[in-house]
Amino acid sequence: MSFSQKMQNQLEEILSAGGGVEISAKTKMHNQLVDLAKCAKRNGAHLSLTQASGLMHNQLIDIARAGAGHVSFKD
Repeated sequence: MSFSQKMQNQLEEILSAGGGVEISAKTKMHNQLVDLAKCAKRNGAHLSLTQASGLMHNQLIDIARAGAGHVSFKD
């Protein structure tokens, strides 16, 4: 199973434990991505979002602010 197919709470649990996660931005809603970014920041983990070019500019900014250095975007 890919990380993108994991449930939201499973991803949050991994990030809460300090684990880094790479998922497709296409598989989650904007608010879910913001929540994952906040979780990564809170626990010193890293969230990498692939296929992020499909997100709107303001969505990218929201996610980046929520993660404050703990999020990266890939095309």
